[in-house]
Amino acid sequence: MDKSKILTEIAAALQEHIRHIEASVTRYKLASDIDDDDTMDPEDLSRQAEASEMQLRFEQLLLQAKEQEFFIMDHDDENHDSIVPGALIETDSHYIYIGISVPSFQLEDKTVLTISEKAPAYLAMHGKKPGDTLELGEHYYKIISIM
Repeated sequence: MDKSKILTEIAAALQEHIRHIEASVTRYKLASDIDDDDTMDPEDLSRQAEASEMQLRFEQLLLQAKEQEFFIMDHDDENHDSIVPGALIETDSHYIYIGISVPSFQLEDKTVLTISEKAPAYLAMHGKKPGDTLELGEHYYKIISIM
């Protein structure tokens, strides 16, 4: 399969992830923006503070997700001969993209996984080449190609 097609699908999954984060930011922003005159219960102020903290956390997640968009664009036309950030690995049952993290999804007959270079799994696979074996959890996968 073509690397650009797979990256397009990964970018679409990332966009969906970004939409969910943006919705959470909006929801927590509304919850944290209670007028002091509207609060009758002291617990309202506590909930408002919690909502404000959650809003900040989701804003940080949103910033990271948008940085991941730039990562994909910066690495979309690169080809690799070993596992490094920006590499797309093909095994018999998976495509694995190194450099970002979004929920896995199916693409035709394979599962697409994305792994951040900060993840322990990446450390175990860094530098491997086609023909090598990857260990992910309790499973082993033979690397067919690296794009």
